[in-house]
Amino acid sequence: MQVLVVEDDVMLADCLAEALLDHGHVVCGVVSTVADAVALARRYHPDAAILDMNLNSRERGSDIADQLAASGDLGHTGILYVTGASDRVQQEVRVGHACLNKPYTHASLGTALEIVRDIACDGTSSRPLPRGLQLLRQAERAASTTH
Repeated sequence: MQVLVVEDDVMLADCLAEALLDHGHVVCGVVSTVADAVALARRYHPDAAILDMNLNSRERGSDIADQLAASGDLGHTGILYVTGASDRVQQEVRVGHACLNKPYTHASLGTALEIVRDIACDGTSSRPLPRGLQLLRQAERAASTTH
């Protein structure tokens, strides 16, 4: 799976990219700003994007998904928000598939990526949710309308 990583903590971003590579994923980029993330997503059309919800400079991961959706460039990219405040994500985001609470395990992250990719492509996923993963309301609605 081709994955875009958007994380402003350099050490966490490096560890995350290394873990993804170790699990056989292709990392198309590791960036920390909305502009860089949107540019890479438009260039590579990743299967999934891991978006830190709170970026430096008051930017938000949700701004990336919003811009891609508004321009028609989101396609079948699964959007996974990672944050320590998943309840706030549930209330605030307009575009996305799921939210994974920090801290998380590499196994949970891998399963979460598969789930958001399934939902982005098929509207649903039959995989069990790992601990700390919450589907976003629009993803829950999409999954319930495809059954």
